[in-house]
Amino acid sequence: MSAFYLYLAVFGLFFILGVPIVISLALGGLALLVTKDVPLTVFAQQWLMSTDNFSLTAIFFFMLAGELMNIGGLTKRIVGAASKVVGNRPGGLAMVVSVASMFFAAINGSAIATAAAIGSMMIPAMVKEKYSPGFSGAVVGAGGVIGPIIPPSIPMIVYATITGVSISKMFVGGMGLGILLGLIQLTISYFICKKRGYSGSGSGYLEKPKGTIWALLLPVFLFVTIAFGILTPTESSAVACVYAFIISKFIYKELDLKKIPKVIQKSFFSTATVMAVVGAASVAAWILTAEQIPQTVAKAIISFVHTPTQFMILTFVVLIIVGMVMDLTPAIMILAPVFIEPVKLFGINPIYFGVFFVATLVTGLITPPVGTLIYTSCSMTGESFTEGTKELIPYAVASLFVILLSIAFPQIISFLPSIIG
Repeated sequence: MSAFYLYLAVFGLFFILGVPIVISLALGGLALLVTKDVPLTVFAQQWLMSTDNFSLTAIFFFMLAGELMNIGGLTKRIVGAASKVVGNRPGGLAMVVSVASMFFAAINGSAIATAAAIGSMMIPAMVKEKYSPGFSGAVVGAGGVIGPIIPPSIPMIVYATITGVSISKMFVGGMGLGILLGLIQLTISYFICKKRGYSGSGSGYLEKPKGTIWALLLPVFLFVTIAFGILTPTESSAVACVYAFIISKFIYKELDLKKIPKVIQKSFFSTATVMAVVGAASVAAWILTAEQIPQTVAKAIISFVHTPTQFMILTFVVLIIVGMVMDLTPAIMILAPVFIEPVKLFGINPIYFGVFFVATLVTGLITPPVGTLIYTSCSMTGESFTEGTKELIPYAVASLFVILLSIAFPQIISFLPSIIG
């Protein structure tokens, strides 16, 4: 266990000092190599080996599909469709955010991308209709949480790559939980808006261009092809890019080809950020595994936790704390190899646990002090971090309650994978 404590100490020190997360992870891994007298060339070898994985290609394609949707008119049509369904109710614009976030999440798989895409259209509309900027940002930030839970999901791809579980089955398991979270968010928005007197206005204010059906068919296509094994997640992500391009260029005729290089570049940068974290953390994961740290942790947990339910509650508490102070991808890279051994020993469904694991950490994106989605929403509204956090409290509490509920009722996650097989 000394290696694990050393890694956490080195990583934690540089993280607290404000060193970029990738460098902090890399320095922690290098410290382990030095103390274990392992050649430093292993660092480069493990970095390259961890990123040399065909499944990770899906991350780039899902990023690219989301960007093509934004510039090609698909995103605004999804928002328009959501406004037609719920926009005329009290707090209609806030409810539109929740519905549109669920649809966009079913294509992109990224929390930040979901919040940025929906927020860029919805926050100006909400502020114009006298919604407070803090609340507008909070609704968008909460909607971003759905991004990595409803399939496809970039964090689930990372988790599945590390642990060896099926990406497709994790995607299917995330669908039920993600939809439930979206409905809970929609309900919270309705009651808050009704109490504050925020009007509907969504059905009349937002543009609802023709051809919405083409945009709505994309998430259906992704789920069906992945869930029933017609295409792998990587193949589906590539087809999604082609579909978004064809619809944007030849049906909507809104895609400017001059913007394509910039869109590809942006997608590459976003993907590179994830891949860099994966590579930096892989060195420590390799050494910790070689030192049998996961097995040691499993034995320690079993010594005072005796049932699967107790283990799940303990995991829930640990992940909440970690999610508050660490970003999503490094948390998955560090903790997934540690927790997978106790999961096996307790006989817990690995697909169910994987979705639960990712969803709990994702909620950390709207909890301080790190709260990436809090910063994202505040940057779009100009509100303070404190104000954004205060408005997000109901959504964060509700999200954690739903995830905790899945411990008592695992069918929330496991039902769809069990019937699709």
